[in-house]
Amino acid sequence: MNKKVGIVIAAAAVVVVAGALGTSYYMGGKLQQGFTEGAAKWSQDGLKVQITSYERGAFSSTAKTVWTLERGDEPLQFTAEHQISHGPLPLGHAAEIHTRFNLPDDTDAAIKTALNGRSPLEVETKLGWGRSSSNVMTSPAISAKVNDSDMQWGGMKIEWNMPADMKAAKGTANFAALQFKDEEGSFSMDKANMRFDVKQPAGQQFWTGPFAMTIAKLETRKQEEDKASTSSFEGISMDSDTVLKGDVVEMIFKSGIKSAKLDDKKADDLALDMAFRNVDAGWINQVMEMAKRQSPLNAAKDGDEAEDGEDGAAGHDLRGKLTKSVAQALARKPSIEITRLSMRTPEGVSEFGAAVEYLGDGENMSRLLKDVKVSLKAQLPQPVLDSFMLSRKRRNLIANLEDENDYPAEEVEAAAKAQAQSSLDNLKAQGVFEDKGGMLSTLIVYANGEFQVNGKPLDQLGSATLMGEALE
Repeated sequence: MNKKVGIVIAAAAVVVVAGALGTSYYMGGKLQQGFTEGAAKWSQDGLKVQITSYERGAFSSTAKTVWTLERGDEPLQFTAEHQISHGPLPLGHAAEIHTRFNLPDDTDAAIKTALNGRSPLEVETKLGWGRSSSNVMTSPAISAKVNDSDMQWGGMKIEWNMPADMKAAKGTANFAALQFKDEEGSFSMDKANMRFDVKQPAGQQFWTGPFAMTIAKLETRKQEEDKASTSSFEGISMDSDTVLKGDVVEMIFKSGIKSAKLDDKKADDLALDMAFRNVDAGWINQVMEMAKRQSPLNAAKDGDEAEDGEDGAAGHDLRGKLTKSVAQALARKPSIEITRLSMRTPEGVSEFGAAVEYLGDGENMSRLLKDVKVSLKAQLPQPVLDSFMLSRKRRNLIANLEDENDYPAEEVEAAAKAQAQSSLDNLKAQGVFEDKGGMLSTLIVYANGEFQVNGKPLDQLGSATLMGEALE
């Protein structure tokens, strides 16, 4: 090789290595800054993250953190170890961070044995050059006996992407199974999945976007002396979408259960659809800010004398602003609507709907009862309403007895049936329910301070009957 060429190649190699070391060390410094900022961002809503050490090298760094979750007088605390590889060696991205969480020292020995040296929670993070991140969180499957309960955890995997400002998240979560079982009963969950694509709009404290969850099955069993009660729910689904439109928030929520069993009772195709419209964004922000100030973490941080200091004054000021903003929130004409509540039983299909709307301008609070419109519609089989009324009357009777064992169960049941039948007869006599071939239907509307039932004004006696049943 020509000596001159060799010198050029050697010099180029030195430049490349020096550039790599310099770039990597620079990225390590930027990552340390971002790591510190990230810990501060995560410290909210009862969670506190503290960095106890950070050792930066040319191509890799290590860090240790302590995570504290406030739970009243007994905070939960655990540690995490972070292995950080920073560019340019991790091709295609700026850095990789492997986080391994450690169990608290007082964790039940059975769980430690079941983990067999594995971490209960690990996170793999890839950081982009613009500090966006791609994350994978995993937890291993374990079986253990904890406090006389047999526990089986099928493990989980959560994958999500976030921008540099951590104001958005898109991903999926999968949970295999969870089961607890002891002498008093059992609980089990099979196959839960989530997907989300949410973001925090600029200047807002709430998040918007779609969120969905499905659970294959939930089942509980409770043993009481010689009797066991069981319940199971299959095919559970929940979908929501929150949208910010100017200064108001709207949310659509839909949920369903394919099949539900409560002891010997069964219902299929349960559905609940709701809509929240024209909710003032500023009012939501103030509610969330107040909730943050009242969180366990802030309470522990501020101490018992916080109410007398600056934070206490700020809290009073926030409550004052919240009260004053009610007028503005009402001026948006907010509404809550149950667009659909239905289920199918052996007796037939039952369907309900309800809505609460504010129609005023928010200025004259003395007109609140006249500015609110409430509507309720229902259609259900006669046996379903009979069973519902009987259950309410029986529960109320037992609640008012000093000792239900002083009265024979037959007498309590007979009294409950008589009261239920009397209430149903009165409601039908006042035109609240219309019988259409064994299906009872009603449409109740409260507007301008007056009730209308099935399109007709309700007189004073009818209103008293209706309110008496509603408030019982």
